[in-house]
Amino acid sequence: MNSSPIGTPLNVIIVGAGLVGLATALALRRAGHHVEIYEKSSFSREVGAAVTCGPNATRILEGLGCDFGRMRAVEHTQTRYFGKDQADGDLSFVSRGSDLFEKFGAKFYLVHRVDLHTELKDRATSSVGIGESCILHLGSAVLSLDAESGTIGLGDGSYISGDIVIVADGINSSLRKFITPHTTPHPSGLAAFRTTIFFSLVNAENEPGLEWVRESKRALCLINDDDGRRNLTVYPCRGGEVLNVAGLHPRTPGAGGLEEEKGFGGHVSSPEDFLEAFKDFSARYKELIRLCPVDNVTLWPLLLFEELPTWIKGRACLVGDAAHAMFPMLGQGAAQGFEDAITLATLLPSTLSTSLSDAGKDQSDTINTRLRLFESLRKSRATEIQTLSNRIGRGLPVLKFEAEVEEMLYGYDAAGITRDALGGI
Repeated sequence: MNSSPIGTPLNVIIVGAGLVGLATALALRRAGHHVEIYEKSSFSREVGAAVTCGPNATRILEGLGCDFGRMRAVEHTQTRYFGKDQADGDLSFVSRGSDLFEKFGAKFYLVHRVDLHTELKDRATSSVGIGESCILHLGSAVLSLDAESGTIGLGDGSYISGDIVIVADGINSSLRKFITPHTTPHPSGLAAFRTTIFFSLVNAENEPGLEWVRESKRALCLINDDDGRRNLTVYPCRGGEVLNVAGLHPRTPGAGGLEEEKGFGGHVSSPEDFLEAFKDFSARYKELIRLCPVDNVTLWPLLLFEELPTWIKGRACLVGDAAHAMFPMLGQGAAQGFEDAITLATLLPSTLSTSLSDAGKDQSDTINTRLRLFESLRKSRATEIQTLSNRIGRGLPVLKFEAEVEEMLYGYDAAGITRDALGGI
């Protein structure tokens, strides 16, 4: 892929075909560019649990033509807070978040990660839709990056050049080092169990201790211990047929044979280990954990990533977890990546090289100027949310979802703010 002449759509290289890489590809396709995605895996099997899409994420995804109905997403209508010691017959809860659509003009969805990934991939690569279909190269590991020339080196020894390279290769990014100095993340002393459970099992058990689950079919349920360093998160996805269950708890770094915590990733665990970590929670919560499939429980050590010095260099930039990996406490990891995607697409219209504001500059200068603007628009916000999300990893209380926090997270219109910024230059 060669560089484009002045006044034509850009040749865009995206490294990584996860949620954020595909969303960025789709956004830039719709902006009129030629987009090729390089992904080291082959997508041979479904992986992952569920993800929350708050109004700031939903607004972007629907604007890109994604359909939450096709994804069988469940509309989140309420967050229910329970106590860890509540007895079977106690269905009382504290509620928040039932008026998000009225406040922010977009809905909050609970969606299986695989369903969201499939939707983004289909929209990006389909022959139907706005713009030229993105080209997806699977089994194509990218080993090197020359940010100044926009050139990537592939595992087969070949090199590909483009007008811009967007690095979306995730929390364990192999290309981050070619853009910015980076310090190794450090263990937080926390880890999260993750699993999914078929809702039919909850109904089949017909146990009174599971009534709190059956009564929360469209709610996100949070069960905290006294200091908040252990909690269960339970919510539905896939049309209410599947429950996503996560259990955050303290653990000793390197315990359980997980010395490889220098990297981030899930490790095979078991319902028994999950139960042991929450053995002092009331019986009804342990009843749910017992329904976990024996072959579908993973344990994810949570690592603390510091703010990066920069996200950009030459013709290249970082997006998503490669730029701002964060704890899941605010449900904003994917959402911040989607904000990156729509900001880039708004800053890089197909007419970029002939725009009045960039007159007199060569293409390389124009692209770098827009990438600097991208960083100025995105870095401070994403870093603030990263810091707030990571509070529990630094021994601080989890941030409460008060109205001010909801407004900061969900009221943000990334595309609108970017258009306003362009109007001022």
